[in-house]
Amino acid sequence: MPFPFTATALEPGRYEPEGIYLSRPFPDSLPADVPITQLFGENPDFYRQFTYDGTPLRGHNGIDFGINTGTDVLATDDGQVIWVGYEAGGFGNYVKLQHRWGESLYAHLGQATVQTGAQVARGQRVGISDNSGASFGPHLHFGIRVFPYVRADGWGGFADPLDYMDPADIRLPSYAEGTRGGGDQTQLPRMAIERPGMRRP
Repeated sequence: MPFPFTATALEPGRYEPEGIYLSRPFPDSLPADVPITQLFGENPDFYRQFTYDGTPLRGHNGIDFGINTGTDVLATDDGQVIWVGYEAGGFGNYVKLQHRWGESLYAHLGQATVQTGAQVARGQRVGISDNSGASFGPHLHFGIRVFPYVRADGWGGFADPLDYMDPADIRLPSYAEGTRGGGDQTQLPRMAIERPGMRRP
């Protein structure tokens, strides 16, 4: 059934008011229960030392998937590559896409497989996972910004991607069953402090 806020018919049994449906950022050949190793909003005491446009973060501003080095990282929706970059003390190698609804970010990659300006389709490879930047082990940091967003909102403008993903694609950490937040803060990597002239992705 079509709705005015989306150009395509809604999938049966699914309704998302903003019309944002994100697929998994890794291949379907991986198990359905790929673990999330850090949720959105976790570890506020650690992340408040880092800022976007001078505003301290209120917690982790994305979700981390525990995928192995060398895994294909896939676009979660159709879009355009607006930035391919490297942040030594933060996201490492990353790719940022723009979509009709906002932006998506794929970080700690070994390498990008797309170039700035390229059009990409949902499910197309945009990079290969690794452990670059401020990272304790191989994983994919995935973040989204939904238009309109404010970079200085305490999250860098990012929103929780889980709200726009199929629950069947999600395996929450055991400590977070039925909750959000919490987590172990003892093994988090250091990140670079924002300095004048430095702009985070």
